[in-house]
Amino acid sequence: MSGSNVYDELVEHLNSMPVGAPKTPELIEILKTIYTDEEAALAPKLPFLPMTLDGLVDRTGVEKGKLQAMLEKMADKGIAAVETLGDEKMYRLLPTVVGFSETPFWAGKRTPETEKLAKLWRNYARNGFIHEVGGAGVSDTPMTRIIPMEASLSDPRKVADYERITDTVKGSSYQAVAHCPCRLMRDYADEGKCEHSTENCLHFGTMGQYMVEKGMAREITVDETLDILKRSNEEGLVHITGNSLGELQTICNCCADACVFLTGLLAMGEKNMFARSNYVSVVDPDTCVVCGTCEERCPVDAISMEDSALVDTDKCIGCGVCYPSCSTESITLVPRPEAEQTPVLPMMELVTKVMSDKQREFKF
Repeated sequence: MSGSNVYDELVEHLNSMPVGAPKTPELIEILKTIYTDEEAALAPKLPFLPMTLDGLVDRTGVEKGKLQAMLEKMADKGIAAVETLGDEKMYRLLPTVVGFSETPFWAGKRTPETEKLAKLWRNYARNGFIHEVGGAGVSDTPMTRIIPMEASLSDPRKVADYERITDTVKGSSYQAVAHCPCRLMRDYADEGKCEHSTENCLHFGTMGQYMVEKGMAREITVDETLDILKRSNEEGLVHITGNSLGELQTICNCCADACVFLTGLLAMGEKNMFARSNYVSVVDPDTCVVCGTCEERCPVDAISMEDSALVDTDKCIGCGVCYPSCSTESITLVPRPEAEQTPVLPMMELVTKVMSDKQREFKF
């Protein structure tokens, strides 16, 4: 198979995921930068769910020793993941998100390759990828959702289990932190350095372990994780996680300057980049001193100033970023009059629904 056909087949395989990979010149150049031709020929035969080496030998027809060597090299490069379940290593191909779009940047190292990839990914986002992340106009079920910080809630006792960020983190099996790929891409592409900190991209479970083993992240404790979340909230960053039930996998701490989810909503108009939380900000006009801090901090321009701060409830995403800087404690999050209708499903049910919406063949 010729080199170009190899990459065409790889794009088709990558595009079979819920967040796929629409073919553009930028994507082909990205793939040619991070894959060898031999790896690109192997990748369409690899699953996106973990599989044993013996299972992959049967699936790919590649001799066991050669296959393992290729998979380990691909895992080192961040285009495949290796996970240890019990005593056995399992391998899977990494999709775009969470996957090979982020792996070169998690370690926070600026190199000629990451500079090249940053420019390509930023152009790719503008030329179609953000629309893919946002459902491409055909899926009304976001893959991600906002988590409010409990301190900002008027009554934390009533929060749904899947929105209890502290309990969810405490129940995770492994915690790791890496650098924010979105902010580093903007910086490395010479499009302006974001003012926010970068080492706050949180990962959990076997994915977190893989990242630490490959030098892409560092292991942290539950307390360190909660401290990063608190500091991120104080810094004005929005907590975004997967819109599914089950074990926690990732928490992004996003800004409106660079991060794909917020820029997708604000700059590209994608309404389904994420599900809003079931909360909305309210202001006590009797104590509000109209300082304007909450207006400046709101990542989605949902707050304006008149006789007191006013919240546009249609724009408010319920993140709680407005809360920690209010000197008079005049702003809090309260339950929305009507809960968000976006379902929070087990991961495979969520994936199945999004794939059905996008009318894509289910390949894992």
